[in-house]
Amino acid sequence: MKENGKELKDTIVWELPICIGAVVYEKCFPILPKQVIGYRIGRMTGEDEDEFEEYYGGDEPYIIYEGCGMSGASPVSELGKSIFLTREEAVQAASGLQK
Repeated sequence: MKENGKELKDTIVWELPICIGAVVYEKCFPILPKQVIGYRIGRMTGEDEDEFEEYYGGDEPYIIYEGCGMSGASPVSELGKSIFLTREEAVQAASGLQK
């Protein structure tokens, strides 16, 4: 890949699994839609040093979403486990928790 005529080394091109602006549902709140607002790898600038330290380490990408007065972030690897594309899938997963 080149930028301004110079070859970029160590460049990662990543295909987003869900479009920004799409709706997802969490297993813990399956009837409340959340809108995908972005992605991130690691911690964001401005976060407290010790806040969420165990959650945002490493190189795993996180999907960031918000809606209904709540916001959240989950590893992309949680798609289909605790984050779902349909309300029905989230409700089904949540009902499995209650058994």
